[in-house]
Amino acid sequence: LRQKIASATSAIKSVFGQEETRMDAADKLEKLRERMVKVRELFRDTDSTEFVIVTIPTVMAVSESSRLRASLKKEHVPVKRLIVNQILPPSASDCKFCAMKRKDQSRALDMIRDDTELSSLELIQAPLVDVEIRGVPALKFLGDIIWK
Repeated sequence: LRQKIASATSAIKSVFGQEETRMDAADKLEKLRERMVKVRELFRDTDSTEFVIVTIPTVMAVSESSRLRASLKKEHVPVKRLIVNQILPPSASDCKFCAMKRKDQSRALDMIRDDTELSSLELIQAPLVDVEIRGVPALKFLGDIIWK
């Protein structure tokens, strides 16, 4: 693999006039591997890192989150919390669409409670808000709601 990557890197660089030895490419690959080992160790270090799964209340997203939890467990990455984002707030007068959406979300939340991978996690529900959560101010806004 190292030789193939080194050959490909060398070929690409020679096209653009940047010759590089195979050893340089191999060194870069080794440095990448070392960084990946450090990242793995960081994810496993409960003193400095917490891995939180964030999902939305749909059957497909919950299934993906369950597979993610299983993969993280296999890699010894601890997970304690699951945030379910975009929960519709309660309403006395639902339109047909909102009623169906709420029913689908309820089904997804039931899946979480019954799922062997997800049911042991602390479940945190985040409401659907009327702005896109993008950037630090929006994250602070949502964080204030979630971590009250």
